[in-house]
This record gives sequence, structure tokens and C-alpha cells, in this order.
Amino acid sequence: MTQPPDTSDAKADQDTLRLYVRCMMAGDDLLAQGRVAEAKLQFENAVLIQPESAEALYKIGSVYYLQDQEEAAVRVLTKANALKPNTPEILNTLGAALARMGHVEEAVNAFQQVFQMNPSHAAAALNCGRLLLDHGFYLQAEGWLTKAADLRPTDSKILQHLAHARLALGQPRLAITAAELAVAANSENSVARLLLGQAYLSIRKLEAAHTELSRVLEEMPNHPEALYYLAETEEKLGRTEQARALYARVVELDVDPEFRALTQLKSVLALPVISQSVTEIQKSRQAILSALNELARTAVKDPYSAGGFTNFYLTYQGEDDKEIQQRIAAFYLSCCPDLASAAPHIGKRPAHSKYRIGILSSFLRNHTVGYLCRGLIEHLDRDRFEVVLLRCPVLPIEDPLAPVLARAADEVIDLPDNLIQAREKIAQVAADLIYFPEVGMEDLVYFLAFARSAPVQVMGWGHPVTTGIPNMDFFLSVADMEPQDAQEHYTEQLIPLDGLSVCVKAPALPEVAQDKSRFGMIADAPAYLCAQSLYKIHPDFDDIAAGLLEKDATARLYFISLTDHADELFLSRLAQKAGDNMERVRMLKRVPSKDFIALLRCVDVLLDIPHWAGGKTSLESFATGTPVVHWPGRFMRGRHTLAFYKKMDILDCVVDSAHGYIETAYRLVHDRPFRTAVRDKIASRSALLFNDTSAIDEISDLFEKLILERR
Repeated sequence: MTQPPDTSDAKADQDTLRLYVRCMMAGDDLLAQGRVAEAKLQFENAVLIQPESAEALYKIGSVYYLQDQEEAAVRVLTKANALKPNTPEILNTLGAALARMGHVEEAVNAFQQVFQMNPSHAAAALNCGRLLLDHGFYLQAEGWLTKAADLRPTDSKILQHLAHARLALGQPRLAITAAELAVAANSENSVARLLLGQAYLSIRKLEAAHTELSRVLEEMPNHPEALYYLAETEEKLGRTEQARALYARVVELDVDPEFRALTQLKSVLALPVISQSVTEIQKSRQAILSALNELARTAVKDPYSAGGFTNFYLTYQGEDDKEIQQRIAAFYLSCCPDLASAAPHIGKRPAHSKYRIGILSSFLRNHTVGYLCRGLIEHLDRDRFEVVLLRCPVLPIEDPLAPVLARAADEVIDLPDNLIQAREKIAQVAADLIYFPEVGMEDLVYFLAFARSAPVQVMGWGHPVTTGIPNMDFFLSVADMEPQDAQEHYTEQLIPLDGLSVCVKAPALPEVAQDKSRFGMIADAPAYLCAQSLYKIHPDFDDIAAGLLEKDATARLYFISLTDHADELFLSRLAQKAGDNMERVRMLKRVPSKDFIALLRCVDVLLDIPHWAGGKTSLESFATGTPVVHWPGRFMRGRHTLAFYKKMDILDCVVDSAHGYIETAYRLVHDRPFRTAVRDKIASRSALLFNDTSAIDEISDLFEKLILERR
């Protein structure tokens, strides 16, 4: 007789399965209630029932992760992954645990595997991007966070991290796009709003920055970074006292000692955008020197990330800045001796066949520095030199000149917005000479100048003032721009070149002359234009402006607007000298670069500032045939136009007194034969200022000489 089948084993298997499922469901319920420890017990019971369950091990690993027990999490999740390889959820959590343990490469590999298996896995892209962002790999982070944002376009947190990455990359305009979307998705995301304020500040949308940062402080009144950036915004708006008060609030908070020390220095060096008088200037300079004696020298590992800065407005005060610049540089070096570290190749014989020239700047793009530096990049002798552009943030995104300069170089390296990492990348270039077109306009470039990154380090006159930095060897200037006592103004060894040191292209002129009224000027009245930024106009110039208005009752005197507050401060200062004649003073709106040439072409006279002469502005004015009245100043920064006039052998508009300045400006408008003669000379000789490759040949010979002397 046939025996009935034994069903006891099958029934036992079903009971075991039901018990396993019950444990897993109970664990999930407890986890949802936040009862993590109890949930873990249920998942452990499940593993006892089914030891080879990848799902149960995954749950236990996830609990360990939630309990900040990363090592246990990695151990269990690794076993789960071995049992069930290439499971996105397991790999993603394993990557997160590895990230917490600092195993960056392994974590990134895990996240990337998840995304390769499932390109719609936004969490993996986010995790990968956040990890790379936290460890300073900003370019890679931006790519992964962009993928995450594409998958979750209204996720405020993802957009916030994306804005952070773009800001760190020096892409403030793209950061604004992401931060605005983050705030739109969640108006209570204060971190995104803070990033938005920072981005606006970096592109000088000051009122917008002020609005966003003020909103952050409404929610978090003592947020150190928001206070600091709002202080910077107030400073740039010209509200110096408000800025100092905000810096003082930061110092009173429980902040990092490094940040506190540098914020104290920041408060000391907060200078008015528009100086009101020579007396005010003298008092501020004495206060700076006194404070530098008293400030504590706190050890600072990285002054750039801790809030260090360059003192941009100091040089516009019209005084000898050598002592203050030396004292500020000495302050930073006493706080952070590592700033002066030397690259590994210093003192060693280079292996490359040509001399390597690094050109380091934040402005290798459509900027005055890029304009002045283009000829050097294009025409430096390639038989002797290899040219490497070292581009600091702000990186040239969607810029018309940046790709032109990049194509002219032999190599382009985009430096990270991180002092230590940027210094390491520069050292890897093993340059024989590094040329800084300017030092003092951007914080990162300023601090990079402290290091010994090449045997020879040379700076140009893009920001024409000494650095005070011991490792900056030479200041490349122009003989016709320098006064007789020039070397006394520099800590660097001054090299006055015979040529103009630049090879620039003549600007394209508008096909049709523009009417003055297009730019807001009175069409039938003489137009005297001072085209320099308002912070370059020294209080001493007010006497000249007032005298010109008094001399020419028909004149209209025009300046270029900066900000509403700065305009108000400047006009109020000028009114003290000009009185009722102020009704003939006007502020013109800033115009795009493409329209600036047309503006210069349609005015009668351009007014130069003795304390800060035009560089690019004077060159462009001469290209249009418009004369520039020039009174050479005490320092090179007030003598650029003199060199241009000497190159053209035209000295008719070069004066030596305020009286001569006023008389010459008036004569250029009202003495037709004189005006015609001057304009004809400029028109016939201005070509001498452009496309002068001999100036770069002189620099090529100089660079080789300096390199050989240091070997």
C-alpha cells in the first residue's frame, strides 16, 4: 500500500518563513515609530531564523548606521552585499557608512555603482555629491549634485548643496540659479538663503545680498557667517560704521579663535568706499597702524578659509602704502608661518626642456587684467617658454575672452577655491617663474602670493601697489610711469621696463557716432567725463572739479554711478566745494563694455585722476581720439596716462598743477584750433599704443634673465 507524503518538513518551513516575515514586519513598524533599538532586536531575530538573509542584514546595518555605529554598519552591510551583490539600497547605505568613516574613495565607488545600476537613484547621486563637496572635490561634486537636481528638481536640500558646490567652484551666477530654486522650494531653508546672499555679494549685487542676508538674520540673529557677510556687504555699500558694528557682533560670539582674530583685523581695515577728507584718510591710517600693534597673533592654519582678506580700498587713499602693506603681511605670517611654504621643486634642476611660466590670476577673462594680459599670453616667446594659466575662482564661465586666453596658452589649470589645495596644484606645475598680473584685488590670489611656488615670482601693475610680501621678488612696471624715488614705494625689487609692458588690441569703434543724449547727457552742452570708479576719486580732486564748473559756466560734469549710497556720499562731498554749481553735475548709469567705447567717443574731454590714472580707460579713450587731461601723481598708479602720452610724443594735455588742469580742460572744449590739433595728433599716433609685440619681447628677455640668475 502506498504511504501518504510526509508534510511535516514543508509545514516547518512555512512556519519558519511566517516567523521570519513577522520579525521583519515588526522591525519595520518599530523603526517607523523611532524605536530603533527594539527594531534592531527584531531584525536580529530574523537573522537567527534566516542567517543568509541579505535583507535582514541590510536592516541591521541600517540601524547601526542610524545609531552612529559605522564600523558595525560596514561589517554587516558588507556581508549583505556579498550575499546579494549589486543591490542599490545595500550599496547606498554601505557608501554612507564608509563616508562617515572617512573612506572617501570606497564610498564614492559605492555610490557610483548604485547610480550605474539605477540612473534614477537620486539619493545615491546626492550622497556622492555631498561627500565630494565635504572633502573639497568641488567640480566632481557639482556634477553629481546636478544629476540629483535633475532627478529631484524641487528638492530644496539638493539645490542647496548644488549652490554650495557652484559657489565653491567660483560660479556665483550658476550658484544663484540653484539657490533661488532652493529658496523657492522651501522659503525656510536659511542655509540656501545664506548661500544666495553670498553669491549675490560675490558678483556685487549688493542690495540683493543685503536683503537675503538680513532675512537669514531675522531667523537666526546670531549666525556668525550671516553677520560676517552682511558686514562685508555694508562695507562695500560704503556704510563703514554699520560694517564695523556687525564685525564687532561676530567677535562677541562663540566662534572659532582663528575666525575671531581675522574678523578683528577685518574690522580694523574696514575703510570707507568714498573717503570724505584727507583728514579722515590720515586718521584711518594711523588707526590701522596702532591696531596692528595691538592685535593678538592667534595661530591660524588657513587664513583664507578662516576669513582672511586683502585690503582693496587702502591704495585708493593716495598715500605711500609700503609700511602698512608690510605690517599686514607680517601679521598674517606671524599667525600662519606656513603661508610662506616652499614648493618641492624649489632648489632642484627642472626636468622640462623649456622654461615654464605660470600666469596666476582670478581675472583671466573679460576684465581689465585679462585685457592687459592677453598680449603676454599670446606673444611670450614659445621657443623659450611654456605658458601655463593658473586660473583662480571666480572661474570664467560663459565669458567671451576666457576661451581666447585659454587657447593661447599651452596649458590651463583651474585652481580650487581652497588655499592649501590650490597651492599644491601650483607646486605640481614646477614653474620656473610665476607672474601675477595683479595682487590685492582677490583674497585667494593674495594669500597664494605668500608661498614660494617658483624660484622667481613677479607681479604686474594690474593692481598697482606693493604687496609687502617677502616672497614676491619683483614688481614689473614701466619706466615712464614711475617717479624718481620709485623704489622707495616697493618691498619688491622694481623693474621699470622701457616699453609699456602690454600688447593690447585697439578696441572696435562704433560704426556710427553716438549722440550724448543716449547716455543721459545734455546734447548741446560741453561734456566733461570722469570715467573712473568713484572710490578712485580722491577728495583733493574736488577742488579741480569745482574749479572747472566755475571756469566753464556752460559745462556739464559727469561721473559714473557706483551704488546709490556711494553716489550720495560722493555728491555730498563734492557739493561742499562746488556749491550751487552742483546742478550741473550728473551721475551716468554704468554701461556694458560694448557701449563704453561709444560713451568715451561722444564726450568732449576725459578727466584723469592724479591719484589714480586711467589704464584701460585711457587706452580706449585714445583709440576714440578723445583727449585725456592728465596731472601725473606722486605714485605709479597716478601716472599710467603719462606713459601713454609719452609713447605718442604728445604732452599738450599733461599738466603740473590744478590751475593748469582746469585751463587745459577748458581749452580743449572752447579753443577749437587747440582741440583740433590735439585730436589730430591722437588720431595719427594712437596706433603706437596697440599691437606692440616689442613690449612682450622685452618681457621674454627679462623672464629668461631672471630665471637664469636664480638657477
